[in-house]
Amino acid sequence: PVNPVVAARCLVEGGAQADDATRRAITTTLVARMADEQQPPVARALAGRLLAKLGDPRPGVGIDSETGLPDIVWCYVPPGPFTLGSLDDDEMARDREKPQHLNQSITQGYLISRYPVTNAQFAAFVGAGGYGERRYWTEAGLERKDREEWTAPDDYGQPYNLPNHPVVGVSWYEALAFCRWLTQQLQGADPRWRLWRDGQLETLNLQSQILTVRLPSEPEWEKAARGTEGLRYPWGNEADPNRANYDDTGIGTTNAVGCFPGGASPYEVQDLSGNVWEWCRTKWEGSYDDYQDDNDLRGDALRVLRGGAFSMSDSRVRCAYRDYGDPIVRHGLFGFRLVASPFRRA
Repeated sequence: PVNPVVAARCLVEGGAQADDATRRAITTTLVARMADEQQPPVARALAGRLLAKLGDPRPGVGIDSETGLPDIVWCYVPPGPFTLGSLDDDEMARDREKPQHLNQSITQGYLISRYPVTNAQFAAFVGAGGYGERRYWTEAGLERKDREEWTAPDDYGQPYNLPNHPVVGVSWYEALAFCRWLTQQLQGADPRWRLWRDGQLETLNLQSQILTVRLPSEPEWEKAARGTEGLRYPWGNEADPNRANYDDTGIGTTNAVGCFPGGASPYEVQDLSGNVWEWCRTKWEGSYDDYQDDNDLRGDALRVLRGGAFSMSDSRVRCAYRDYGDPIVRHGLFGFRLVASPFRRA
């Protein structure tokens, strides 16, 4: 049989021709290769890059063909307390992660996107004129956007800008504007809310519920990553370069979302460890002493970043590791994912 990577390269780079059935067969094989943990991470990342150029058909990665809106697949995180932060005797932990405590701020269930927002999905916001609609921007964000003349994310070239890779080069203000835009679009349409549960997609019947799409708070992000058992990494307590894209993995760039199925969290959320840092809506605080969990969107305060990135060490892709960024910063390591609430599961 023909190697699917060779066949895909012939189509993408060599100008070879193939009928629709052959292209579909190659695409299907590339999807399977991306999810095959017997393949080295670098090989899975290559399959993802080729898939981006042939057209990535996976749910939650691109655009809904019926609505023209980002096709978001969600995972459900139930309400209830969980362990936030790190213990004093954790040799990897930093003071900013302490004191560890039982966080009880999550009193209702919420949906979190299975993947970070991709370039294809963010492009829908750009194409809809989101940068020109003042109502999507905070006062501070609008001032910065106009001063810098932002009209799209910073472009770092391939593979960073491939459609199925997480969008990068977006400030916190731009991530927030995307959330406000998508909320309005979903409330004005008849969207399909799709949940990933037990390895399967199901369509949610939300009836008359109105959900707000937003950035996760810091506790929401950490609970989605480590569950209620206080895991060090989404998959367990030992670092594993086969389960996340960080420095030991050897990819050296962003990867297409979903290349590390073995790195899924207890709630089946992927890419929470490594690949790109993810903006949270929460204002930065230097430790958990008298922690306020301040999610006021106004102003220009520093904002929390979570998850680490492809260039980080194993200590910085832990669930409890926390960092921060100025909301104006656009960086090739910074992306974001979504939360939707309120949500009560039957």
